Amino acid sequence: MPASLPTTPVFDWTFELPADTMGGVAATSKYVVCGTRDLPDRSDIFFCLDAETGKQLWRFQYPAVPPTTAVTRDGKLDFGNTPRATPLIVGHCVITQGAFGDVNCLDLATGKLLWAWNLLRDFDGHLPDWGYSASPLAVGNTIILQPGGSECSLLALNISDGEPVWEAPGRGASYSSFIVREIAGKTQVIGLDAETLGGWDLSNGERLWELTPKRNGEFQVPTPVWLGDALLVIGENNGARKYRFSSTGEVEPTPLAENPRCIPDTHSPVAVGPYVVVLHDSLWVLRRDTLAKHQLLDHDDLAHYGSLITDGETRVLAMTDAGKLLLFELVGDQFELRGTLALSTSRTTKAYSHPAIVGDRFYAILDGKLHALRW
Repeated sequence: MPASLPTTPVFDWTFELPADTMGGVAATSKYVVCGTRDLPDRSDIFFCLDAETGKQLWRFQYPAVPPTTAVTRDGKLDFGNTPRATPLIVGHCVITQGAFGDVNCLDLATGKLLWAWNLLRDFDGHLPDWGYSASPLAVGNTIILQPGGSECSLLALNISDGEPVWEAPGRGASYSSFIVREIAGKTQVIGLDAETLGGWDLSNGERLWELTPKRNGEFQVPTPVWLGDALLVIGENNGARKYRFSSTGEVEPTPLAENPRCIPDTHSPVAVGPYVVVLHDSLWVLRRDTLAKHQLLDHDDLAHYGSLITDGETRVLAMTDAGKLLLFELVGDQFELRGTLALSTSRTTKAYSHPAIVGDRFYAILDGKLHALRW
């Protein structure tokens, strides 16, 4: 996380993509992986680049045609058919997921296909209105995915060979990614389906508990955040809620704390010291213990949509959908703006892809180009 931002962006390299994308960037010190679509909008394409030079190391392309049962308009999802999920780098592999449920495990160094599934065809999944968006979750040698089918709502695959470990029945898929925690001696996969918050036993997929929010129809996008001994859940209809767990590992239905006015609809909050930081038109700072509003920072460059990255201690970096970076730092008990940086001069920029930071490099997709910026 940088201590300051440069006055103008100087990119180490820029890689032009065939089309813009919504999926996030995955990176290590050696590799950068992202997904997009071809110009005819018939295939997903995933690129792996050399982190130092931006040179293409491999590309993986496959037909990704909207299924006849998909909720699409003339074969197109709202916001396009491009992948939404961030690729997952785990060991020598990278797991990719397209908007229509194509899941592929590739060798990270070569792009060789190791195994593949389709969440719709192979597991009778149900396509969400805006396409599959939740990023894969790795736990040990297991990958967690969300087909959203009645007989296979949640799915665990073995990373080594792609074989199913378990399939859990349930409800449709949300757009939110899952987390994993050990609670009361049992490891749980925790997250949102299309209607409820829940926990699943990692070992066998058994549904351990569920909680239905007060107001239904919520656009479930933000990922829950673990706050030491409690779970933070946030959304556009029900605001921010913090839940604790019983001694048996089930969530207690009455929130430990609430803030119904903090209602972001697409981005995940971050925990910074004794606070929770949320982006929703302004930068909201909530007290971690009570979720009461502690500070509200307004700035002309802050937007309705964006991404937040934090060091967890004092700094928060926001990237807005207009391609603006804003760096905030906690000084005493207040956050202060430390700098701003416009990554694009275009007035039509819409940056929905989540950026990545590895060491002193920042990776972001803007206007159909993947940029590497060194602090």
